[in-house]
Amino acid sequence: MAEVDVGTETYEVYADLDTADLYAGAALHGTTYRDASNDDKGRALTTATRTLDRQRWKGVKTDELQTLAWPRTNTGVEGVDVDEVPLNIINASIELAFALLDGSEVQNQQTTAERVRSMSAGSVSISHFRGIDNPTRFPLIVQELIRDYLAGSLGVDEGFYATAEGVDDETSFPVEAGYLRGIL
Repeated sequence: MAEVDVGTETYEVYADLDTADLYAGAALHGTTYRDASNDDKGRALTTATRTLDRQRWKGVKTDELQTLAWPRTNTGVEGVDVDEVPLNIINASIELAFALLDGSEVQNQQTTAERVRSMSAGSVSISHFRGIDNPTRFPLIVQELIRDYLAGSLGVDEGFYATAEGVDDETSFPVEAGYLRGIL
């Protein structure tokens, strides 16, 4: 398992400083990370790991006594080795560390989707829902790396319903949200 030192403490993470520094060296958007102190890099990698570990992943921990969520078994994802953390999870933690050092609000926001917005003028009102049908917790690059490993928020038999209200009636209808593969 990878580790980083922050001050006098050592933390388990998905990517150590050497791995993250190598990755950042070839990333155009890794400037803030490259310019950060080793302590701040370690904090960002630790926070990224903790954030990823709070997700609902497919499968179960390979060893129930392991500290981190990965490695895992029974994920159903082709190529996952039960004894290793997938490269996509390692890279996602590095990308998330980049975003955190760049000021991402991922710790404080539950979605990056645009909020529902409304405007009214007298008796006329307009509401638009752009982005509402594709909520994501993470920046796109992180979401692309982890989506196949996410268990999603709904079980197979659970439903998700939307409601549309009109002048005369209210209609509920099932919505296919695609949560079984992970959201993007």
